[in-house]
Amino acid sequence: MSRPSSTPWIGLLLVCLGLFGMAVSVTGLWTALPPPAAGGTCGPGQGTSETAVEALVDPASIGAGPEPAAVDTVARANWSQFIHECQSATDDRALATLPALIVSAGITVVGVLLLRRRTRRRPDPSPEATTGIGWPPLPEALLGGSQPFVTSSVAAPGAAPAGVGTATPPPPHGPGPGTSSWGR
Repeated sequence: MSRPSSTPWIGLLLVCLGLFGMAVSVTGLWTALPPPAAGGTCGPGQGTSETAVEALVDPASIGAGPEPAAVDTVARANWSQFIHECQSATDDRALATLPALIVSAGITVVGVLLLRRRTRRRPDPSPEATTGIGWPPLPEALLGGSQPFVTSSVAAPGAAPAGVGTATPPPPHGPGPGTSSWGR
């Protein structure tokens, strides 16, 4: 008796783990960035910051407004700090979630491949039909060695060929009383 394989359970575990990791990663990319210490929000909105995906796709959307003049050093320093904090938050979020997303997708693919390999290699639970039974009997053996309705002579046109319709019944092969057909 063969021991059942744990491959389907491992494959299923990897698929679930990979899907969970992908969900966490996508959630991390789509949540709002933290507000910068300089004040305001990272993004064009007034209430909440934009998501990391939005900031990655369009870095100019941070919402810091126009760059202050070079003579206004305090405003320029605040503006630069705001831009730096928002861009750092975006970069940190992307660096944390994108590799996790890629690894999770890879784990999911490995799990699916393990499950597919297992289903392809599954042995047929039904026994083989030809084992120990042998070949089915040929028609000659069923009919007692004669072949009715077959002749080797050629009939004249309009005449019936010899031997047509003269089938001989096969001899009885039934077991005697009290015996089975398998006990011969």
